Amino acid sequence: MDERRLVDVLMRAVGEEAREFVVRPLTPGLRKFAAFAYVAEQFGYSYAGHAPGNAALNNPYFVFQRTSGSREAPASPETFGPTAVPGTLPGMRPGLGLTPTEAARPRVELLYSRMVVDASGRYNPRVLSNVLLLPLVMAVFLFFPGYTRGRVLLAAGIWAVFLCLYLVGLAVSRLRRARHLARLSAALGE
Repeated sequence: MDERRLVDVLMRAVGEEAREFVVRPLTPGLRKFAAFAYVAEQFGYSYAGHAPGNAALNNPYFVFQRTSGSREAPASPETFGPTAVPGTLPGMRPGLGLTPTEAARPRVELLYSRMVVDASGRYNPRVLSNVLLLPLVMAVFLFFPGYTRGRVLLAAGIWAVFLCLYLVGLAVSRLRRARHLARLSAALGE
């Protein structure tokens, strides 16, 4: 039901004629959220990236800002009331919620690529510093029960697993970022 909640937030912003609104998708995955961003564009709100906040945290909130020359909304907020027929979102398949039509799919894919590029900033020096700080934390916890060869090897193994996970995540993130940046560059070049 996250789709309904997202649409409700959008309709509230449209009804209030807000300059911007902030939303957090509760379901994982950016594809459905990119479809929501497409619907928001149809109502005059463009995706503006992550909401400003503490740089030390991974920020799950996204900002949508009203475009300066916003179009007239294709439907009124009442269309999405409790008695509305499901699947009436602009650019989405009837009855399937946030599933784009073939005509809207290219724009949704570009929004998805932009969101992936924005999210690829997750692997930054702060995350690496946390992984490198882990042995110090483990050393403190090992101090109380006592250092034994088995406990030190176990702690080193746990740290090695976290380091490997970080490196794999970094590699995957960079590959995805490069692929989606290429898609965005190709779209701008057209």
